Amino acid sequence: MEFSVLSWNIWHINQIEGKDRLHRLLGELKRLSDQYNPDCIVLCEAVQPDQNKLPPVVEHLRELGYSYHHIAPMIIMKSPDYCMSGVVICSKFKLSDKQRHVISKNGSAAKFGYPDFDKEIISATVTLPQGSKVKLVAAHPTATVDGMKPHRAGIKSLAQLMHSKPFAHDTLLIGDMNQWRFFPGSLRSQLKDLMHVRTGSFWRPTWRYNAHRFTPLRANLDYVYWSKTSDFSLKDFKVLTSDVSDHRPLLATFKA
Repeated sequence: MEFSVLSWNIWHINQIEGKDRLHRLLGELKRLSDQYNPDCIVLCEAVQPDQNKLPPVVEHLRELGYSYHHIAPMIIMKSPDYCMSGVVICSKFKLSDKQRHVISKNGSAAKFGYPDFDKEIISATVTLPQGSKVKLVAAHPTATVDGMKPHRAGIKSLAQLMHSKPFAHDTLLIGDMNQWRFFPGSLRSQLKDLMHVRTGSFWRPTWRYNAHRFTPLRANLDYVYWSKTSDFSLKDFKVLTSDVSDHRPLLATFKA
């Protein structure tokens, strides 16, 4: 059987700068869901305006058939109001063994006056219709602009987690890693013995400065990793066209 995962950094600005931007984002999520019908969707920078409510994007995906979710806060902001921005896994299939893993201090939170907050990533096991199981990890390590020390610490912890026994096989690691392809000491180099990897290209980058179409400031920051020891293999990979966020969505299809 085949299963697919769509990954997208949806840009927190789309969720805090007025209803028009939020509605445009929600409309784009519906378009992508309708057109590509992914089994799982991984989002970075999903804003949670109220600690007692789900992020609007998660509520929207639930209405589109993604009944199962797992979320962890990542960034604390005070602009314009208190909100938390995190990684999210939304799935049409049941999620089990949902965990949150601390990988470093949160450089972004520290900048907003919360030095004690940790950077967390999330993992869950997806049970496919025929009974096969895939471990899915969603990550968004601290950006280098928030401090090189927490960024390097997060990447090192993430690599160690992927090398641990529970994640050494049948695992997908997906998200905005805040590293370009040839970043010194990159996660990519630390996982080359363990995982395959795909990202964008020069002509189809995953990130463009402020979503400008023709900007020379572009990079490939978003990645799909999968275990070399797996019961599934990559069938197709695409960087999708979308101008709603400064990042483009990725779509990976696997054959189990």
